[in-house]
This record gives sequence, C-alpha cells and structure tokens, in this order.
Amino acid sequence: MNRTYLLRWGVLFSALVLAGCGDSQGTENEGANLDNEVEQIEESVPDNETQNATVTIEDAVGNNVEVPLDPERVAVFDNGQLDNMAALGLEDRVVLTASPNLPEHLSYFEDTDVAGSFFEIDMEVTNAAQPDLIIVAGRSSAAYDDLAEIAPTIDLSNDSTQYIESISSNLTRLSDIFDLGNTSDDIIEELETQLSELNARAEASELTTLVSMYNEGSLSAYGPGSRFGVVHDAFGFQPVDDGIEQSNHGMEIAYEYVLSMDPDIIFLIDRTAAIGGDATAEPVEENPIIQQTSAYQSDSIHYLSPSAWYLAEGGVETFKIMMQEVSEAIE
Repeated sequence: MNRTYLLRWGVLFSALVLAGCGDSQGTENEGANLDNEVEQIEESVPDNETQNATVTIEDAVGNNVEVPLDPERVAVFDNGQLDNMAALGLEDRVVLTASPNLPEHLSYFEDTDVAGSFFEIDMEVTNAAQPDLIIVAGRSSAAYDDLAEIAPTIDLSNDSTQYIESISSNLTRLSDIFDLGNTSDDIIEELETQLSELNARAEASELTTLVSMYNEGSLSAYGPGSRFGVVHDAFGFQPVDDGIEQSNHGMEIAYEYVLSMDPDIIFLIDRTAAIGGDATAEPVEENPIIQQTSAYQSDSIHYLSPSAWYLAEGGVETFKIMMQEVSEAIE
C-alpha cells in the first residue's frame, strides 16, 4: 500500500469524523474542501511507482540487467562510455570514473571523483559513491561481478569488428535507460553519413595502408578484423597485407617487413605517448629502413591520436576524431 493511498484514506476518515459532529451544510462545505485537500496531497506526494521504475537492458555481452529508469548517480568506468554519456547530454549524471588520465576531449570529467583505474577498480570508493547504475567496458569488464554486488551493472564493451554498430547499439541502450526517446537517432545518423563519405573516398583512393602500433621502439601490425581494423573494416582503406595475424596486441613486425610490404600510407598509434612510457626511442620516421618506403617518401606517415585510438575507443566524439585523422591521409 503506497503512501498516497494511506494519506488519502487518512484524510477521508478524519473528514467523516468531523462530519458526524456538524450540520448538513457544514458537511457539504467540508466535503468540497476535502476534495481540494486530497488533490493537493496527491500532487505533493511522489509517485512511488514512477520513482521505482526500472527497465531491463540486454548489454553488449548478453547480460539481461534490470536497471533504474533515468538514474541520477552513475559510475562510468570506461572512457568511450564517458564520451557517449556526454554526447547524450548526461555529463552531470556521472559521479565516478576510473580515469585518472583523461583524453583532452573528455576534460569535462576532470573534476569527477576517481575510483582506482580501469584494471583495478576501488570497490570501497565505488560503494561509498552510492551509484544507481555502474557501466563497465573493455578494460574494466573484469570487475563486473564484484561491481554488480554494489549496484546494477551493465557491460557496454565496444566491438572493434563492428565499430559503428557497437556505438549505435550502446547509444540506444543509454537512451532507453535515461528515457531519452529517439535522442540518439540524430547522433547515429550523423556518424553514419560521415562514415559513408569517408568510406567512399578511401576505397576510391586505392592506396595500400599499414596500421601499426609503436611502443618504445618496437612495431606491431593490425589488419582487418583486429583491434584497429576499423581503418579497413569501416573506413574502407585497403590493407597492404591480408595475412596479418589477428591479435589484441598486434602482430610483431620488423622494420624490414614494413619496407617489404611498402605501403602507400602508414598509420601509427604511439602507445608510449598514451601511457607515458619510455619516450627515448627515436621516432619511426628517423629509421633509415623506413625512410626507403613509399609512405615516407610521399610524406604519408600519419600519427594517430593515442588518447582517442588507444584510451577512448567506442565513443561518439572519439569516432569523429578517428575519422578526421585518417581522412587527412587522402585529402
């Protein structure tokens, strides 16, 4: 029995007692006043059914989770999903992150409390924040079970092999959770339009491409279907080698491999810069072997933003940055 119901009948009972002590005219007047009082009480008392409303969400990894509808306090332990929260105008709902080093385009969250790191979420800090909802993805997914004991938790990990579809699905899930209706539709449509234009230009260029991660002097390659395969799978750039092994850490390669493949474009992601590692190794383009490649000689070695590609994949603004950066190679 909810609070409104109890108050309504409490007022009615009091009125009946008073009515028994007065004349008929007084009873009529009191009855009219009673209706007004009940209406005022019902307007002032929160509707518990609305307050306690929930929605069941199937998250990105198949968990069916009952979460609060339009939650006020959200812990977001992934930069890509911080990005998506901002894209939907939900920045103020985020009360906790696990991002001590935020990409520049997520600087809005710099003053938000931090609970450890993606790889080691601080459970005590998380519990003390009293979140209504917790969002994990990618690196923080390992903490899912422990976090689910604190509050409803969903995993919105990005699928690098279905990049735009993954972003779209996660935006739709967030829109459902926060009761935003079709808010995400315009965002998704804009991304798809930009992607279609880039895809057409990249395919028309017919330029062969190598995507490589640079880490303290060593190189690894990423081909279609891999972590950074979005360059080929979604953006439409032709891979210089269809035989690159699919691995989260890439296929280790030598400088001689790059020369033997001789790509027209080299896209480099500097992991060292992303994590603040040893930056004493010489830049790739200073290597004499690399200087023999067509990419070097045509000034087509492009460094991609590590904060976007390595630290914030799966977000709307991140995806726009990625498309802009690779498009510069074919302008």
